[in-house]
Amino acid sequence: MTSVRERARGSASTAPQYIAEIQGLRTIALLMVAAFHIWFGRVSGGVDIFLIISAYLLTRSLTSAVEQHRGVQLVPFILRKFARLLPAAAAATLLALAGALLLLSQRHWQDLTDQALAAISYTMNFWLQSNAVDYLAQARSTASVFQHFWSLSVQGHMFILWPIIHVLVALLFRARVRQALLVAFSVIFLASFAWSVISVSVDQQLAYFDTWGRLWEFAAGSIFALIAPWLRLSTRMKHGMTWVGLAAVLATGWLLPVESAFPGFAALWPVVAAGLVLLAADAPGEPDYGGNAVLRHPVLERAGSYMYALYLTHWPALVLFAAATGIERPDPLQGLGILVVSGVASVLIYHGVEQPAARMTRSGAGRRGWLRQLVAIIVCVALVLGSVVGIRAYLERSVEEQAQQQTSLDLATMGANADPDEVFETVYPGEALNASFAQEPGEPCAEDDPYLAGICRDWGQQVSPERSFVIVGSSHSAAMSPALMEVIEQHPTWHVRTYTSPGCYFHWPADNAWPEEVGACSSTWRTAIDYILATSPDVVFTIASLTHPDGGEDLFTTGGGFAGFVDYLHERTGTLVVGLRDNPRADFSPLECAEREGYTSPGCAFRATLRIPGLADYASSIEDAGGLFIDLNDRICPGSVCTPALGGIVTFVDNSHIGEDFARSLAGFFAAELHAAARWYPTDPWG
Repeated sequence: MTSVRERARGSASTAPQYIAEIQGLRTIALLMVAAFHIWFGRVSGGVDIFLIISAYLLTRSLTSAVEQHRGVQLVPFILRKFARLLPAAAAATLLALAGALLLLSQRHWQDLTDQALAAISYTMNFWLQSNAVDYLAQARSTASVFQHFWSLSVQGHMFILWPIIHVLVALLFRARVRQALLVAFSVIFLASFAWSVISVSVDQQLAYFDTWGRLWEFAAGSIFALIAPWLRLSTRMKHGMTWVGLAAVLATGWLLPVESAFPGFAALWPVVAAGLVLLAADAPGEPDYGGNAVLRHPVLERAGSYMYALYLTHWPALVLFAAATGIERPDPLQGLGILVVSGVASVLIYHGVEQPAARMTRSGAGRRGWLRQLVAIIVCVALVLGSVVGIRAYLERSVEEQAQQQTSLDLATMGANADPDEVFETVYPGEALNASFAQEPGEPCAEDDPYLAGICRDWGQQVSPERSFVIVGSSHSAAMSPALMEVIEQHPTWHVRTYTSPGCYFHWPADNAWPEEVGACSSTWRTAIDYILATSPDVVFTIASLTHPDGGEDLFTTGGGFAGFVDYLHERTGTLVVGLRDNPRADFSPLECAEREGYTSPGCAFRATLRIPGLADYASSIEDAGGLFIDLNDRICPGSVCTPALGGIVTFVDNSHIGEDFARSLAGFFAAELHAAARWYPTDPWG
């Protein structure tokens, strides 16, 4: 977010002149970003304007320096850039860390420190890509407080790459450097634009944060800067270009699906819009042109000084507000409060950090000057790194203490087995531990296994096991598997083969008549069935219904139907198919609510639909086919009320998955049901 006040070094007569319209455009674009984030939950396209302005000013300055024979000192130039940017970034990072530590549970602190390091090292866009973040699809309360650093990361990469390109081109084509740069940036524009269009069509979420897919926007800004001196525009044309461009800039977030279509074809809109304003402001024109009154307004010009700091602070303020209150979309008054808080923070950062650091790093010439800048960079990174190390050390101690406490849990008297009248002052897992649902047990299946599909894992004795089990289905099958594994883990001579695929609930064609071409989910089920037919396991475990947050529930009666599936396998293998009823779901996360309002808050509970039409007949049809239908939902949500914790243990780790410890506490109830159909299965997991 480069200040437009930055000038190329040299005499006043040769340095590019300050242009108030560019400062005004920059201010408007930032205010659009903040307003759209806070009030509308949309992306405005303002960040794209920032990228273009940064490239425009950078190329304008560097090209002028080369043409005026002042040259560009590469390392000092880069040091000067980051010495100016990092103090404010470090201050905002530390403020965001402090706010998050106060408001977020310790189970989020590890991710928080990872993100802080990504933010200060200009790699946040890579972190978001590796974690498959959808920019605005996720809830504000669970978004990263450093998510907005993605654009600063991309800009930081450009602040290293762009000077190198300028220096190399200047060395090779000093006599015609402007023309050579125009060719170079045109090539970058075409290559990057083609890449962005392709990547958006393949994976837009990944493309949104991609540096290579954004370079064409920087290249466009540089092209505008290179051609501006060659243009001769009339006063009327300048006014027309400015107003059309400004109107298009303001309309971007309303007319275009920025968050789902950028940076592909749709991003041409803000690029062209910004280009019209920049060229009208900077290109030579008639002497009577006095500029655009709106963009040159003193209020916009003065506010522009705080825009970088405001960009740094508004997103953490919004995310922490959502985390503290549970309000995803603030109303006008709440949004104004968020803007005021972030505005005050930006003023403090600007006057207390950014300006003092700028004065310090500007003082001194030559080696003394760039040494000061290097020291400023090192200090900024060290402050954030030191904070991260301290947070992680504290967190590690908390994790060790809470893990020791958790190993002594008496599941026979806690969770689903607790006395309803008993009050538990502590809820497990503790807030420093990751509250998650169980992952598939065992180790990945061998690579040469003839029955590989989905998430395939093996646990226990694989050669001639005493008993064998197959777990198949969606993540809910994995989440509820501890109710089975609590007993199985006491029998190392048993074997478990797991086949799961996220979101892959039961489906099966009658008589196992699969089409030749199937998707990933169907492939998982088809391969699992082939494995079952080949090995005849004792028990197949899966989820036999599909619940919905509105209380609705699907029973698997279409296609071959679950009862038909049970009959098909039972006839051919004698395998007992156990279908567990899907657990209730909410349209919010009870755990996040409890961390905010407390585990006993009525607002963090929700009602479950325990009785639905046709459920009894459905269970009977499964049992008549030789299978077993188990319904534990009255144990998960006693009295039809689902709470974030029960018997001192977290129940739901998100809006639909049961936590591993609570699933283990269900093992006794599960064992009693299974023992009735398989007498060899123990009834007491903790006896």
